[in-house]
Amino acid sequence: MARRGENIYLRKDGRYEGRYIKGRRADGKAVFGSIYGKRYSEVKRKLARVKAQVYGPKGGLEQYAKCTLSEWTEYYLQVLVRPRVKPGTYDNYRRCMEKHILPWIGGIKMKELTPQDIEGTAAKLRDHLAAATLRGVFRILRSMLAEAVERGALDKTPYRGIRLPKGSTKPPRVLTTAEQSKLEQAIRGTGDMEYLLCLYTGLRVGEVCALRWEDVDFENGLIHVRRTAQRTGGGKEPTALTVGTPKSESSRREIPLPMFLADMLKELAGGATQGYIFEGRDGGMRDVRTFQKKLKRICDGLGLKDVHMHTLRHSFSTRCLEHGVGVEVLSALLGHSSPQITLKYYAHCTLEAKRRSMALLGGEA
Repeated sequence: MARRGENIYLRKDGRYEGRYIKGRRADGKAVFGSIYGKRYSEVKRKLARVKAQVYGPKGGLEQYAKCTLSEWTEYYLQVLVRPRVKPGTYDNYRRCMEKHILPWIGGIKMKELTPQDIEGTAAKLRDHLAAATLRGVFRILRSMLAEAVERGALDKTPYRGIRLPKGSTKPPRVLTTAEQSKLEQAIRGTGDMEYLLCLYTGLRVGEVCALRWEDVDFENGLIHVRRTAQRTGGGKEPTALTVGTPKSESSRREIPLPMFLADMLKELAGGATQGYIFEGRDGGMRDVRTFQKKLKRICDGLGLKDVHMHTLRHSFSTRCLEHGVGVEVLSALLGHSSPQITLKYYAHCTLEAKRRSMALLGGEA
């Protein structure tokens, strides 16, 4: 039988078959086409793409009003989202829907979906997800249903009056100056300068992974951020390490190198002008997970808790603000799209700086 009303069947020969309406006879009866594959997920994805080709950009979208939320999700992800976002974003959308939303309401017909169904799902998830995660998941669902209305697959969205917990903005984990000094001493001794690079440039782990020698301008003491690495896939699909363009256009940037770091990089290069700076065992790019695992081993040995690669980026940002670097400059160094994004994460740092300034003004220090 078909799974969740999606017209995908397991055949006797072990393959999956997905069926779709490709036309009508003169008497109005449907003419079906079929898609085959070894895996259910493979057929599900192919079916969404074929439906989009057969029905056109808008034609046939009324078909989804008669189908389930799960089927509309597949169309939305495969046809509307995947072509315009990075693979990591697409994977996150799919993971959120398949893990949190579809198990509860994926089998409900689009036209039968009610605000009470959505509110009930939120109530079930409140005890299992952090407030920020919950809001992120339902933001995807809201956009998906709004797109259905925009494209004529629904008359009006059932996402109405949904109340979600606001949650609190938790300051990021930042190394104290004492912790940073302790960590720096350890990594200088082992020669793991990739971590020093993060601490003194604020690079994301994917950006460090994808760095090549041709990205380093030794003459002017600059690093050019031109690409990033990330693991894509997951869930029912195998993961793969891929290299693509930076997270956003503002993430393409030039970062001045401290002199000591430029000297260390030059020594590490040994005259090399091509290839990845931090190589893996096969001579290619080092895996993002390798960076994290090694950092965890180092920090565990030093007694530093809850430290990951992004902690180094947060610590760089905090040190910059502590030394009077302006938010606009820091935003450009971090590759944020605007200073407001920087302030969202590091407002607590600027508040401390204001307090110190007022204390000085009042002769308290």
